[in-house]
Amino acid sequence: MDVSTASTREAHRPGIAGAADLDLDRTRATLMVLGIALHTADVFITSGDWLVADSHRSAFFDALVALIHSFRVPGFFLLSGLLFAGSLRRHATPDLLVRQLLRLGVPLLSCWLLLNGAQQALLAWQRGADPWAALDGLSAPVFHLWFLRDLLVLNLLVLAAWAIAQGRHRRATRTAARGAGRFAAWLSRAGDAGPAHWLSVALAGALLGHALILAVRLTGIAYEAGPGDLTLFNLAFYAPLFLAGLALWHRPAWLRAWLSTPLWLLPVAAFAANWGDAASATLPHPLAREAALAVELLGIWIATGAAVGALGRWRTGPRGGLGRLLSEASYTIFLVHHLLVVALALLLLPLDWPAAVKFPIIALATLALSLAIHRWLVRPFALMRLLFNGRTPAPQGERPVTPAPGRA
Repeated sequence: MDVSTASTREAHRPGIAGAADLDLDRTRATLMVLGIALHTADVFITSGDWLVADSHRSAFFDALVALIHSFRVPGFFLLSGLLFAGSLRRHATPDLLVRQLLRLGVPLLSCWLLLNGAQQALLAWQRGADPWAALDGLSAPVFHLWFLRDLLVLNLLVLAAWAIAQGRHRRATRTAARGAGRFAAWLSRAGDAGPAHWLSVALAGALLGHALILAVRLTGIAYEAGPGDLTLFNLAFYAPLFLAGLALWHRPAWLRAWLSTPLWLLPVAAFAANWGDAASATLPHPLAREAALAVELLGIWIATGAAVGALGRWRTGPRGGLGRLLSEASYTIFLVHHLLVVALALLLLPLDWPAAVKFPIIALATLALSLAIHRWLVRPFALMRLLFNGRTPAPQGERPVTPAPGRA
């Protein structure tokens, strides 16, 4: 996954995020770590039962889940689009296809079989069922891996469109190529000229996203489950954020405008997104449900601009060893934290401790164990790097240095 496995050097390469001065590496790592807080909070929400539901609950955790959920996954898709746009420029299409299949497909498959399977067996054992029967037929749910599933599909679709466009360009006449160049230059000038306000980008993204969702629903198969429970509706819901990353990589003025969304709007936008999500499924009138969906989408775009912009501009001076480890281990954290949260929540479930005590214990223990797994189980071994990070070379700085002949 470009957003999850790009090296620190690659994430800071000039031009990879246009002129928006977005620290992709830090933003990506922060969003990954926030997943631990999100899923740990799910254990203590009052609005329903998660995979593990503790008896001690608080509305504070409902608010925390709504806040993080409003921007975290949309931010993932935005960063993925920005990084994938740079990859399209640097790699040939066949090479990039293999690269993305390794970085997305291999961890998706291995973690679905190993980690999600283990989680399903653990939950079955806790509920008094047969753990082995829970694994029968490789029926473990995708759980949080749905992000990798959808991102892989979007990557493949964009690569196919890119290959078709390249083929047509090579077959074009020189005159047509000059015309296309003038048209591209005009688009570039128009993009650099505006829009000048964050609300323009948020409104445009929400409207285009709503239009795509409507078009998908008109097919009549929007909710038909495909491989890995993939649906056209879910794919269309987040695809505009990924496509926005692809487009805004070439439009730094638009990206800067969106990421300048005031941070104080984040809780307001999160509330709007959460309300719209619930109302779009419960309001009696179809037009009211569509209006609620529009509110949800606008809330998501505003929340993403505010949160990702703030995280991207956040500077805390030189990074220490922990900061570098968090950035390098972010993909591993994303993959393994879900199982760890479930296991630790089950372990603490019999204890009559308040949520304010259990929450930090589960979250901090999950973070520590995730970092330990990456440091001592994933990073040192080529097979584990392939299975859990989708890469085979050792991380930069971990590769052995061979002295040149004649040198000490």
